[in-house]
Amino acid sequence: MCAEPTLKMTWRWLISALVLILCGGHEDRARAAELSVDQLPYPSAVALSSEDGKWIYKSFPALLPLYIFDAEPAGQSACDKTCSAVWPIIQAQKDDKPMGLWTVVRRDDGRLQWAFKNKPLYTYFEDSSNDARGIGKNLDWYLDEGAIAYLRSAGVSLDASAIQAARKLGEQKKMLSTLLPPLN
Repeated sequence: MCAEPTLKMTWRWLISALVLILCGGHEDRARAAELSVDQLPYPSAVALSSEDGKWIYKSFPALLPLYIFDAEPAGQSACDKTCSAVWPIIQAQKDDKPMGLWTVVRRDDGRLQWAFKNKPLYTYFEDSSNDARGIGKNLDWYLDEGAIAYLRSAGVSLDASAIQAARKLGEQKKMLSTLLPPLN
């Protein structure tokens, strides 16, 4: 007979806890929507700064501009290992968890990459902190002759058939780079 009140109390406690969790989660999401950009969480691989009255995310610690590719599928990176020699990824660690507007994408090469609003993030090899040179480049631009020479000098081996296959894929999938837009 003593077990019955305990069971009822347990069920009441579980139902109450569930209601609090569900309602609390809704309130937290509503509060997050009201937060200003500088109050939102972001990964340690990224820095947030204010430029011309707008909030800009950059890579950390180098403070390089961040890029997305406009036609890249959400939650997937179309930039292979050779491509990422020119478009370095913003790498996430195995313990990193999604936060706020940031998610983690598992790449085909097994590495983890940070994404903003589910769009994988990159830097560009020729950029400096105040000079964004990768704007408007197609994902496969690195297959032009100058970039191939750079990749070979950096120790990336590219045979003719791999270059042709990548060029063909690049022609099919036009993906232009854009800077991660400033936030208000």
